[in-house]
Amino acid sequence: MSLRTQYEFLFVGRDEGSFVENYAYDLGEGGDNSGKIFINLEIQNNPVDAEAIGETIFDSLRKTFFADLEKDPYERFEEAIRAVNKALIALKQEKVSKFIGNLHVLIAAIADNTLYVTQTGEAEAYLIRRRLCSPISENLAEEGAVDIFTNIASGSVEPGDFILFSSTRLVRYVSKTDLAKLCSSQNLVTSLAELKDYLNTEVLGKVGMIGITAHETAPDLNAQERGEIVEHLEKEEVYVDRDSGGAGGRTSNALKDAVSLLTGAVNDLRGKVSDIGSKRKARTSRSSDGGWKDVRSWSKDRMLTVIIITVLVLVVGIWWMKGQAEEQQKIEEFSTILDEVKAEVGSAETTGQYNKDQAGEMLAHAETRALEVLNSGYHRAKANEILETIVSTRDRLDNIIHAETRMLADLAVKRDNVSALGLLSLNNTLYAYEYNALYPIVLNEVQDPVSIDENETIVDATVYEDENSILFFTKTGKLIEYKDNRMTFIDGTDGEFKRGVSVQAYSNKFYILDAEQNQIWRYTRRRDKFDAAEAWNVNAEIKNGVDFAIDGNIYVLNNDGYITKIYSGNREDFPVKRQPMQLMENPTKIYTELDMNQIYILEPELRRVLIFQKDAKTGGATYNNQIVFDDVQDMRDLYVDKDTNKLYVLDKTKVYEVAL
Repeated sequence: MSLRTQYEFLFVGRDEGSFVENYAYDLGEGGDNSGKIFINLEIQNNPVDAEAIGETIFDSLRKTFFADLEKDPYERFEEAIRAVNKALIALKQEKVSKFIGNLHVLIAAIADNTLYVTQTGEAEAYLIRRRLCSPISENLAEEGAVDIFTNIASGSVEPGDFILFSSTRLVRYVSKTDLAKLCSSQNLVTSLAELKDYLNTEVLGKVGMIGITAHETAPDLNAQERGEIVEHLEKEEVYVDRDSGGAGGRTSNALKDAVSLLTGAVNDLRGKVSDIGSKRKARTSRSSDGGWKDVRSWSKDRMLTVIIITVLVLVVGIWWMKGQAEEQQKIEEFSTILDEVKAEVGSAETTGQYNKDQAGEMLAHAETRALEVLNSGYHRAKANEILETIVSTRDRLDNIIHAETRMLADLAVKRDNVSALGLLSLNNTLYAYEYNALYPIVLNEVQDPVSIDENETIVDATVYEDENSILFFTKTGKLIEYKDNRMTFIDGTDGEFKRGVSVQAYSNKFYILDAEQNQIWRYTRRRDKFDAAEAWNVNAEIKNGVDFAIDGNIYVLNNDGYITKIYSGNREDFPVKRQPMQLMENPTKIYTELDMNQIYILEPELRRVLIFQKDAKTGGATYNNQIVFDDVQDMRDLYVDKDTNKLYVLDKTKVYEVAL
């Protein structure tokens, strides 16, 4: 029994800077072994090369998979995945940083009623069969492998199956039961519309999906028709899905139906033209005056038709020639723009030696113009080359270092569902903590977690060196002290402590950043309890504060990247020189200490830690450099060991180490 599969593309959410796209190529008319291929893709942190990477994956897969239709489909799919891996490794080798972005890609093929799947990153495939939903792409990717795609899953497709590919894990937003209900309709468009309505209120970033339904179909085509498909492949005729906003082999069923309808109409017209020609020839052979007598005998309507067709041919010819001239003009204009952009990048590199701000503006202007050319579809290779030059120039001028990280510890070996919050160091022991547990890390080994409290939820924590302990601040305004391997609640004269977003200890004092009240509360330790809260902010605006650090001065980090400096409760000027070209937009953590000359700031969205040098003369700071963590996602906290000169960063489950 042969199956007919129908597929449609779906995009949900708003664009947050990543490249999200779907690709499909269909040779279903060529018999069981021909098949269809699908790519569901998201590329993060590489906007310059993302589309080119997507097209590289698609072209490598398509050309290899359909190269020899006589081979077993599994062998063809395996060879195609090897070709994709080889192409991606080649792209990496071309990069100085060996980084082409964070890939979340699912590749699939359907041939001979069998589905073949491989994936990397967070892209996932789901099979809905008889109202039950099953993930079918789990554990296919191998962390640390040289190849990006390492394993293949395969299985039969049955009539009534609904297959869904997604560029992210949908079960974060919708349960498998609800997903099965939403996709239970045999009408593919209806099911995807219901799924989109459900996800619109749940999804934050952009998600790309491909929905596929399977139905019984008619018998296969004959060998002659299969040969025509091979010729079709050699011509590399590729349809474009205009609705998806992408190019390079993306197709929709609606467009294919329109092409089929048009082909049928043309064939029908060819038959009619052939009949007319044979009848005209018969009449001409009987006429002693030849063809011209036959023309003179035409009716007025027929003559008018010929004139109209002639005029149309002339109009189309003139329009085509005009279009060619305009096309050539565009090519020359865009070539001139790229030459100007290349010159501007060279000038920016020279200017950056003495005026980095101006150089940054020049590079931003050059990047905008180069992207304009790239998006036009002309001179893509040259535009991509210049954009890569802009990135490397900006990296040099901004002193950007792409970190060579070493994973120090994996908290998930102790608890599968760990969701870490922060890092601390006490008595040369590094600790990670989450909402209810503390994880000691000794000699790069994670120890058994220590329970903080079953009824409280931790918001933040700080090392309290005056008592050689750790203080945990809870959501309900309570304080728990970890000392001598014991957890103890610490009282305050006011009862519950003030609410806040971040806490710090300095000397025998405990501070709470209360952004909502535009205040910093200070508590002084008296033996086993803290005195009443003191308002420690007189005139500073800190309603946007997200974190703070203390070295005698208080540095409040605001969510827009501005740093507010407070001394003895009063705001002081804090000028920052030589700001990075890409200004901070959404930082989350700030770190410094008394005997430390640097201030470190974590910005998870850009996967970077910015380093500023304190300036004793101005009371401010000077931007020094930044460390970019290309392979670390969802960064939560940082800690700097000034004795070993090492930087530690924390994501949801792991601790990473970088030598400074």
